[in-house]
Amino acid sequence: MRTSIRYALSISLALSLFTGCTKLPIPEKVVTIDPTLSVPSMNGSLSDITATAFEWKAMEDPRVSGYHVYRSAQSTEDKKLQRIATIESRFATHFVDEHLVPNTQYQYRFSSKGKEDTESNASETMSVTTLPMIAPVSFFQAVGNMPRSAKVLWRPHPNAKINAYIIDRLNVNDQKWSEIATITGRLNAEFIDRDLKDGQVYYYRVRAVTYDKLITEPSETTKVVTKPLPPEIKNIVSTSNLPKAVALSWEASPITDLNHYNIYRSSTSNGSYSYHVKLNDTKFTDALKEDGALFFYKVTAVDKDDLESPQSTPIVQGSSMIKPRTPITFDGKIGPNGVDLQWVSNDPRGVSYTVIKTTKKSWVDRETIEINSIIDTKFHDGDIKPNIEYLYEVMSIDKDGIRSLPATAITLRYETK
Repeated sequence: MRTSIRYALSISLALSLFTGCTKLPIPEKVVTIDPTLSVPSMNGSLSDITATAFEWKAMEDPRVSGYHVYRSAQSTEDKKLQRIATIESRFATHFVDEHLVPNTQYQYRFSSKGKEDTESNASETMSVTTLPMIAPVSFFQAVGNMPRSAKVLWRPHPNAKINAYIIDRLNVNDQKWSEIATITGRLNAEFIDRDLKDGQVYYYRVRAVTYDKLITEPSETTKVVTKPLPPEIKNIVSTSNLPKAVALSWEASPITDLNHYNIYRSSTSNGSYSYHVKLNDTKFTDALKEDGALFFYKVTAVDKDDLESPQSTPIVQGSSMIKPRTPITFDGKIGPNGVDLQWVSNDPRGVSYTVIKTTKKSWVDRETIEINSIIDTKFHDGDIKPNIEYLYEVMSIDKDGIRSLPATAITLRYETK
Protein backbone atom coordinates (compact mmCIF):
# COMPACT_ATOMS: atom_id res chain seq x y z
CA MET A 1 0.00 0.00 0.00
CA ARG A 2 1.24 3.43 -0.89
CA THR A 3 1.75 5.70 2.01
CA SER A 4 0.34 9.19 1.53
CA ILE A 5 2.98 11.79 2.07
CA ARG A 6 1.63 15.08 3.16
CA TYR A 7 3.55 18.27 3.29
CA ALA A 8 2.27 21.09 5.42
CA LEU A 9 3.40 24.27 3.83
CA SER A 10 2.61 27.90 4.33
CA ILE A 11 0.71 29.55 1.51
CA SER A 12 3.84 31.31 0.34
CA LEU A 13 5.62 27.97 -0.08
CA ALA A 14 2.56 26.43 -1.73
CA LEU A 15 2.29 29.24 -4.22
CA SER A 16 5.93 28.84 -5.15
CA LEU A 17 4.82 25.61 -6.79
CA PHE A 18 2.72 27.78 -9.14
CA THR A 19 5.36 29.83 -10.84
CA GLY A 20 4.82 33.50 -10.57
CA CYS A 21 4.12 36.33 -8.28
CA THR A 22 1.36 38.69 -7.26
CA LYS A 23 1.34 42.05 -5.58
CA LEU A 24 -1.89 41.24 -3.78
CA PRO A 25 -1.58 40.46 -0.04
CA ILE A 26 -0.81 36.77 0.50
CA PRO A 27 -3.22 35.12 2.95
CA GLU A 28 -1.69 33.35 5.85
CA LYS A 29 -3.87 30.30 5.48
CA VAL A 30 -1.98 26.98 5.60
CA VAL A 31 -2.33 24.77 2.53
CA THR A 32 -1.62 21.05 2.62
CA ILE A 33 -0.34 19.46 -0.59
CA ASP A 34 -1.24 15.82 -1.15
CA PRO A 35 0.96 14.60 -4.01
CA THR A 36 -1.13 11.43 -4.29
CA LEU A 37 -4.21 13.35 -5.40
CA SER A 38 -4.83 13.18 -9.12
CA VAL A 39 -3.69 16.28 -10.99
CA PRO A 40 -6.19 17.80 -13.46
CA SER A 41 -5.37 16.89 -17.04
CA MET A 42 -6.15 19.94 -19.19
CA ASN A 43 -7.69 19.52 -22.62
CA GLY A 44 -7.21 23.15 -23.61
CA SER A 45 -8.64 26.67 -23.51
CA LEU A 46 -10.61 29.06 -25.64
CA SER A 47 -10.28 32.84 -25.22
CA ASP A 48 -12.64 35.69 -25.97
CA ILE A 49 -12.21 39.43 -25.44
CA THR A 50 -12.76 39.51 -21.67
CA ALA A 51 -13.07 35.82 -20.82
CA THR A 52 -11.23 32.53 -21.19
CA ALA A 53 -12.81 29.06 -21.00
CA PHE A 54 -10.96 25.90 -19.87
CA GLU A 55 -11.72 22.21 -20.19
CA TRP A 56 -10.13 19.20 -18.44
CA LYS A 57 -10.67 15.48 -18.41
CA ALA A 58 -13.23 14.04 -16.02
CA MET A 59 -11.74 13.03 -12.69
CA GLU A 60 -12.27 9.43 -11.47
CA ASP A 61 -10.42 9.80 -8.14
CA PRO A 62 -13.17 9.66 -5.44
CA ARG A 63 -10.98 11.58 -3.07
CA VAL A 64 -11.28 14.65 -5.28
CA SER A 65 -14.12 16.96 -4.21
CA GLY A 66 -13.45 19.82 -6.62
CA TYR A 67 -10.80 22.04 -8.13
CA HIS A 68 -8.78 25.17 -7.40
CA VAL A 69 -7.97 27.69 -10.14
CA TYR A 70 -4.84 29.84 -10.03
CA ARG A 71 -4.07 32.77 -12.27
CA SER A 72 -1.31 35.32 -12.67
CA ALA A 73 -2.00 38.99 -12.13
CA GLN A 74 -2.57 41.21 -15.15
CA SER A 75 0.75 42.96 -14.79
CA THR A 76 3.49 41.41 -16.94
CA GLU A 77 5.99 42.35 -14.25
CA ASP A 78 4.36 39.95 -11.77
CA LYS A 79 4.66 36.24 -12.52
CA LYS A 80 3.23 34.65 -9.36
CA LEU A 81 -0.16 32.98 -9.47
CA GLN A 82 -2.91 33.33 -6.94
CA ARG A 83 -6.06 31.37 -6.34
CA ILE A 84 -9.02 33.03 -8.04
CA ALA A 85 -11.74 30.35 -7.79
CA THR A 86 -12.74 27.06 -6.24
CA ILE A 87 -15.05 24.61 -8.01
CA GLU A 88 -17.01 22.50 -5.53
CA SER A 89 -17.64 19.40 -7.65
CA ARG A 90 -15.26 16.79 -9.01
CA PHE A 91 -17.70 16.12 -11.86
CA ALA A 92 -17.12 19.60 -13.30
CA THR A 93 -14.91 19.71 -16.38
CA HIS A 94 -15.25 23.37 -17.45
CA PHE A 95 -14.44 26.78 -16.03
CA VAL A 96 -14.83 30.30 -17.49
CA ASP A 97 -12.78 33.17 -16.12
CA GLU A 98 -14.56 36.45 -16.88
CA HIS A 99 -13.94 40.18 -16.55
CA LEU A 100 -10.46 39.95 -18.02
CA VAL A 101 -8.62 42.71 -19.81
CA PRO A 102 -8.73 42.55 -23.62
CA ASN A 103 -5.53 41.68 -25.50
CA THR A 104 -3.73 40.59 -22.31
CA GLN A 105 -1.70 37.47 -21.52
CA TYR A 106 -2.50 35.41 -18.40
CA GLN A 107 -0.98 32.27 -16.84
CA TYR A 108 -3.24 29.55 -15.35
CA ARG A 109 -2.80 26.37 -13.31
CA PHE A 110 -5.37 24.01 -11.86
CA SER A 111 -5.22 21.66 -8.87
CA SER A 112 -7.56 19.03 -7.45
CA LYS A 113 -9.25 19.74 -4.17
CA GLY A 114 -9.13 16.96 -1.58
CA LYS A 115 -10.64 16.54 1.85
CA GLU A 116 -9.64 18.60 4.86
CA ASP A 117 -8.26 21.45 2.76
CA THR A 118 -5.76 19.38 0.88
CA GLU A 119 -5.01 19.80 -2.79
CA SER A 120 -2.96 18.12 -5.48
CA ASN A 121 0.12 19.34 -7.19
CA ALA A 122 -0.51 21.91 -9.88
CA SER A 123 -1.28 21.14 -13.49
CA GLU A 124 0.98 22.33 -16.26
CA THR A 125 1.03 26.09 -16.77
CA MET A 126 -1.30 27.31 -19.49
CA SER A 127 -0.55 30.63 -21.13
CA VAL A 128 -3.58 32.34 -22.71
CA THR A 129 -4.11 35.71 -24.29
CA THR A 130 -7.49 37.42 -24.48
CA LEU A 131 -8.64 38.72 -27.84
CA PRO A 132 -8.23 42.39 -28.72
CA MET A 133 -11.17 44.68 -28.07
CA ILE A 134 -13.52 45.17 -31.01
CA ALA A 135 -12.51 48.20 -33.05
CA PRO A 136 -14.54 51.41 -32.71
CA VAL A 137 -17.08 52.50 -35.29
CA SER A 138 -14.94 53.46 -38.27
CA PHE A 139 -17.17 56.01 -39.99
CA PHE A 140 -19.14 58.64 -38.10
CA GLN A 141 -20.42 61.97 -39.38
CA ALA A 142 -23.13 64.54 -38.69
CA VAL A 143 -25.63 66.61 -40.66
CA GLY A 144 -25.85 70.20 -39.49
CA ASN A 145 -27.93 73.29 -40.25
CA MET A 146 -31.10 71.47 -39.19
CA PRO A 147 -33.84 73.32 -37.25
CA ARG A 148 -33.34 72.68 -33.52
CA SER A 149 -31.98 69.20 -34.22
CA ALA A 150 -28.89 67.33 -35.36
CA LYS A 151 -28.53 64.08 -37.27
CA VAL A 152 -25.59 61.71 -36.81
CA LEU A 153 -24.78 58.84 -39.16
CA TRP A 154 -22.39 55.91 -38.95
CA ARG A 155 -21.48 52.79 -40.88
CA PRO A 156 -22.98 49.65 -39.26
CA HIS A 157 -20.25 47.77 -37.42
CA PRO A 158 -19.03 44.72 -39.37
CA ASN A 159 -18.66 42.60 -36.22
CA ALA A 160 -21.72 40.41 -35.67
CA LYS A 161 -21.23 40.63 -31.90
CA ILE A 162 -22.41 44.24 -31.92
CA ASN A 163 -25.97 44.66 -30.68
CA ALA A 164 -26.34 48.39 -30.00
CA TYR A 165 -24.77 51.83 -30.17
CA ILE A 166 -24.38 54.48 -27.45
CA ILE A 167 -24.62 58.10 -28.60
CA ASP A 168 -22.62 60.57 -26.50
CA ARG A 169 -22.92 64.36 -26.59
CA LEU A 170 -20.40 66.79 -25.17
CA ASN A 171 -21.59 69.40 -22.70
CA VAL A 172 -19.57 72.39 -23.86
CA ASN A 173 -19.99 74.21 -20.53
CA ASP A 174 -18.21 71.59 -18.40
CA GLN A 175 -16.51 69.61 -21.19
CA LYS A 176 -18.09 66.36 -20.05
CA TRP A 177 -19.55 63.64 -22.24
CA SER A 178 -22.97 62.25 -21.42
CA GLU A 179 -24.97 59.39 -22.88
CA ILE A 180 -28.07 60.71 -24.62
CA ALA A 181 -29.37 57.64 -26.45
CA THR A 182 -28.90 53.91 -27.02
CA ILE A 183 -29.77 52.59 -30.47
CA THR A 184 -30.49 48.84 -30.52
CA GLY A 185 -29.63 46.77 -33.59
CA ARG A 186 -26.29 46.42 -35.34
CA LEU A 187 -27.65 47.57 -38.68
CA ASN A 188 -29.22 50.77 -37.38
CA ALA A 189 -27.08 53.67 -38.52
CA GLU A 190 -28.58 57.04 -37.59
CA PHE A 191 -29.87 59.12 -34.70
CA ILE A 192 -31.62 62.50 -34.63
CA ASP A 193 -31.09 64.64 -31.54
CA ARG A 194 -34.03 67.00 -31.02
CA ASP A 195 -35.01 70.04 -28.94
CA LEU A 196 -31.64 71.73 -29.42
CA LYS A 197 -30.90 75.44 -29.34
CA ASP A 198 -30.83 77.59 -32.46
CA GLY A 199 -27.43 78.29 -34.01
CA GLN A 200 -25.52 76.30 -31.37
CA VAL A 201 -22.45 74.05 -31.69
CA TYR A 202 -22.72 70.44 -30.51
CA TYR A 203 -20.21 67.56 -30.49
CA TYR A 204 -21.08 63.86 -30.78
CA ARG A 205 -19.42 60.44 -30.71
CA VAL A 206 -20.67 56.84 -30.86
CA ARG A 207 -19.63 53.67 -29.05
CA ALA A 208 -20.59 50.15 -30.14
CA VAL A 209 -21.97 47.65 -27.60
CA THR A 210 -21.74 43.85 -27.87
CA TYR A 211 -24.40 41.37 -26.84
CA ASP A 212 -22.44 40.68 -23.65
CA LYS A 213 -22.33 44.41 -22.82
CA LEU A 214 -18.76 45.12 -23.88
CA ILE A 215 -18.34 48.70 -25.06
CA THR A 216 -15.81 49.72 -27.70
CA GLU A 217 -13.69 52.85 -27.61
CA PRO A 218 -15.49 55.96 -28.91
CA SER A 219 -15.52 56.86 -32.57
CA GLU A 220 -13.99 60.07 -33.79
CA THR A 221 -15.81 63.20 -32.61
CA THR A 222 -18.03 65.05 -35.05
CA LYS A 223 -19.20 68.65 -34.83
CA VAL A 224 -22.70 69.94 -35.58
CA VAL A 225 -24.07 73.48 -35.80
CA THR A 226 -27.85 73.79 -35.65
CA LYS A 227 -29.68 76.10 -38.02
CA PRO A 228 -29.66 79.72 -36.82
CA LEU A 229 -32.74 81.89 -36.60
CA PRO A 230 -33.34 84.25 -39.53
CA PRO A 231 -31.69 87.64 -38.89
CA GLU A 232 -33.69 90.56 -37.56
CA ILE A 233 -35.63 92.60 -40.11
CA LYS A 234 -34.07 96.01 -40.79
CA ASN A 235 -35.01 99.45 -42.11
CA ILE A 236 -38.73 99.43 -41.35
CA VAL A 237 -40.54 102.58 -42.51
CA SER A 238 -44.07 103.62 -41.50
CA THR A 239 -46.43 106.42 -42.50
CA SER A 240 -48.60 108.96 -40.67
CA ASN A 241 -50.17 110.76 -43.63
CA LEU A 242 -52.60 108.24 -45.07
CA PRO A 243 -56.36 108.41 -44.51
CA LYS A 244 -57.42 105.68 -42.12
CA ALA A 245 -54.33 103.58 -42.82
CA VAL A 246 -50.67 103.01 -41.99
CA ALA A 247 -48.31 101.83 -44.72
CA LEU A 248 -45.28 99.76 -43.68
CA SER A 249 -42.25 98.72 -45.73
CA TRP A 250 -38.93 97.07 -44.86
CA GLU A 251 -35.75 95.61 -46.26
CA ALA A 252 -36.18 92.07 -47.59
CA SER A 253 -34.77 89.25 -45.47
CA PRO A 254 -31.46 87.90 -46.87
CA ILE A 255 -32.29 84.24 -46.15
CA THR A 256 -32.80 81.99 -49.16
CA ASP A 257 -35.56 79.84 -47.65
CA LEU A 258 -37.90 82.60 -46.53
CA ASN A 259 -41.49 81.46 -46.08
CA HIS A 260 -43.28 84.61 -44.91
CA TYR A 261 -43.23 87.68 -42.69
CA ASN A 262 -45.19 88.21 -39.48
CA ILE A 263 -46.35 91.63 -38.29
CA TYR A 264 -47.06 92.28 -34.63
CA ARG A 265 -48.96 95.36 -33.41
CA SER A 266 -49.56 97.17 -30.13
CA SER A 267 -51.45 100.30 -29.14
CA THR A 268 -48.61 101.33 -26.79
CA SER A 269 -44.86 101.26 -27.35
CA ASN A 270 -44.10 99.18 -24.26
CA GLY A 271 -47.29 97.12 -24.34
CA SER A 272 -47.96 93.58 -25.42
CA TYR A 273 -47.46 93.02 -29.13
CA SER A 274 -49.99 90.64 -30.59
CA TYR A 275 -49.81 88.80 -33.90
CA HIS A 276 -51.54 90.90 -36.54
CA VAL A 277 -50.98 89.50 -40.03
CA LYS A 278 -48.91 87.09 -42.15
CA LEU A 279 -47.75 88.09 -45.62
CA ASN A 280 -45.19 87.38 -48.34
CA ASP A 281 -44.43 90.95 -49.44
CA THR A 282 -42.15 93.56 -47.89
CA LYS A 283 -45.00 96.07 -47.91
CA PHE A 284 -48.21 96.18 -45.93
CA THR A 285 -51.03 98.69 -45.54
CA ASP A 286 -52.86 98.47 -42.24
CA ALA A 287 -56.45 99.64 -42.76
CA LEU A 288 -57.77 101.52 -39.72
CA LYS A 289 -61.20 102.70 -38.72
CA GLU A 290 -60.26 105.99 -37.13
CA ASP A 291 -58.47 109.20 -38.07
CA GLY A 292 -55.28 109.78 -36.10
CA ALA A 293 -55.18 106.19 -34.83
CA LEU A 294 -51.71 105.40 -33.44
CA PHE A 295 -50.08 101.95 -33.45
CA PHE A 296 -46.62 100.46 -32.89
CA TYR A 297 -45.26 97.69 -35.10
CA LYS A 298 -42.66 94.90 -35.12
CA VAL A 299 -41.82 92.64 -38.08
CA THR A 300 -40.25 89.16 -38.16
CA ALA A 301 -39.07 86.77 -40.89
CA VAL A 302 -40.08 83.09 -40.81
CA ASP A 303 -38.19 80.44 -42.80
CA LYS A 304 -39.48 77.20 -44.31
CA ASP A 305 -38.61 75.31 -41.11
CA ASP A 306 -40.85 77.69 -39.12
CA LEU A 307 -37.87 79.35 -37.42
CA GLU A 308 -38.75 82.95 -36.68
CA SER A 309 -36.31 85.84 -36.39
CA PRO A 310 -36.21 88.06 -33.30
CA GLN A 311 -38.76 90.85 -33.41
CA SER A 312 -37.41 93.94 -35.13
CA THR A 313 -35.88 96.84 -33.24
CA PRO A 314 -36.24 99.72 -32.76
CA ILE A 315 -40.00 99.89 -32.43
CA VAL A 316 -41.75 101.56 -35.37
CA GLN A 317 -44.63 103.98 -34.82
CA GLY A 318 -47.31 104.63 -37.42
CA SER A 319 -50.61 106.48 -37.48
CA SER A 320 -53.45 107.30 -39.79
CA MET A 321 -53.86 110.91 -40.87
CA ILE A 322 -55.33 113.14 -38.21
CA LYS A 323 -58.53 115.12 -38.78
CA PRO A 324 -58.32 118.61 -40.26
CA ARG A 325 -58.61 121.41 -37.75
CA THR A 326 -62.12 122.65 -37.01
CA PRO A 327 -63.23 125.95 -38.60
CA ILE A 328 -63.24 128.87 -36.16
CA THR A 329 -65.31 132.01 -35.58
CA PHE A 330 -68.47 130.22 -36.60
CA ASP A 331 -71.45 132.60 -36.52
CA GLY A 332 -74.91 132.94 -38.06
CA LYS A 333 -77.88 135.25 -38.40
CA ILE A 334 -81.51 134.49 -39.20
CA GLY A 335 -84.10 136.71 -40.83
CA PRO A 336 -87.20 136.59 -43.04
CA ASN A 337 -85.06 135.65 -46.03
CA GLY A 338 -83.22 132.84 -44.36
CA VAL A 339 -80.04 132.04 -42.45
CA ASP A 340 -76.60 133.42 -43.21
CA LEU A 341 -73.63 131.48 -41.81
CA GLN A 342 -69.95 132.37 -41.91
CA TRP A 343 -66.70 130.99 -40.49
CA VAL A 344 -62.93 131.19 -40.82
CA SER A 345 -60.78 128.37 -42.20
CA ASN A 346 -58.29 127.01 -39.66
CA ASP A 347 -56.42 124.44 -41.80
CA PRO A 348 -54.99 124.68 -45.33
CA ARG A 349 -55.87 121.01 -45.81
CA GLY A 350 -59.54 121.94 -46.03
CA VAL A 351 -60.83 121.95 -49.61
CA SER A 352 -64.54 122.14 -48.84
CA TYR A 353 -67.02 122.39 -46.00
CA THR A 354 -70.08 120.54 -44.81
CA VAL A 355 -72.90 122.26 -42.93
CA ILE A 356 -75.08 120.10 -40.74
CA LYS A 357 -78.60 121.46 -40.31
CA THR A 358 -80.88 120.07 -37.61
CA THR A 359 -84.56 121.15 -37.58
CA LYS A 360 -86.32 120.83 -34.25
CA LYS A 361 -89.91 120.13 -35.15
CA SER A 362 -90.82 119.27 -31.56
CA TRP A 363 -89.14 118.22 -28.33
CA VAL A 364 -88.67 114.73 -29.68
CA ASP A 365 -88.93 115.15 -33.45
CA ARG A 366 -85.77 116.31 -35.18
CA GLU A 367 -84.56 116.18 -38.75
CA THR A 368 -80.89 116.42 -39.68
CA ILE A 369 -79.45 116.95 -43.13
CA GLU A 370 -75.96 117.55 -44.50
CA ILE A 371 -75.16 120.21 -47.02
CA ASN A 372 -71.89 119.19 -48.68
CA SER A 373 -69.33 120.56 -51.11
CA ILE A 374 -69.46 124.13 -49.86
CA ILE A 375 -66.40 125.90 -51.29
CA ASP A 376 -66.79 129.34 -49.69
CA THR A 377 -66.49 130.12 -45.97
CA LYS A 378 -70.07 131.34 -45.88
CA PHE A 379 -73.44 129.77 -46.60
CA HIS A 380 -77.02 131.06 -47.06
CA ASP A 381 -79.89 128.77 -46.16
CA GLY A 382 -83.20 130.06 -47.55
CA ASP A 383 -85.18 126.99 -46.62
CA ILE A 384 -86.48 128.06 -43.22
CA LYS A 385 -89.79 128.63 -41.59
CA PRO A 386 -90.77 131.03 -38.83
CA ASN A 387 -91.16 129.90 -35.26
CA ILE A 388 -88.94 126.83 -35.90
CA GLU A 389 -85.65 126.31 -34.11
CA TYR A 390 -82.63 125.39 -36.24
CA LEU A 391 -79.25 124.10 -35.09
CA TYR A 392 -76.18 124.50 -37.37
CA GLU A 393 -72.70 122.96 -37.32
CA VAL A 394 -69.85 123.25 -39.81
CA MET A 395 -66.93 120.90 -40.59
CA SER A 396 -63.83 121.20 -42.73
CA ILE A 397 -63.25 118.46 -45.35
CA ASP A 398 -59.82 117.64 -46.85
CA LYS A 399 -59.02 116.14 -50.27
CA ASP A 400 -59.31 112.59 -48.87
CA GLY A 401 -62.76 113.24 -47.46
CA ILE A 402 -61.51 113.35 -43.87
CA ARG A 403 -63.79 115.52 -41.79
CA SER A 404 -62.77 117.79 -38.96
CA LEU A 405 -64.66 117.85 -35.73
CA PRO A 406 -67.68 120.15 -36.04
CA ALA A 407 -67.52 123.68 -34.75
CA THR A 408 -69.59 124.49 -31.70
CA ALA A 409 -73.23 124.41 -32.79
CA ILE A 410 -75.27 127.59 -33.01
CA THR A 411 -79.05 127.70 -32.56
CA LEU A 412 -81.20 130.13 -34.58
CA ARG A 413 -84.98 130.84 -34.57
CA TYR A 414 -87.05 133.37 -36.49
CA GLU A 415 -90.06 134.56 -34.56
CA THR A 416 -93.10 136.18 -36.19
CA LYS A 417 -95.50 138.51 -34.43
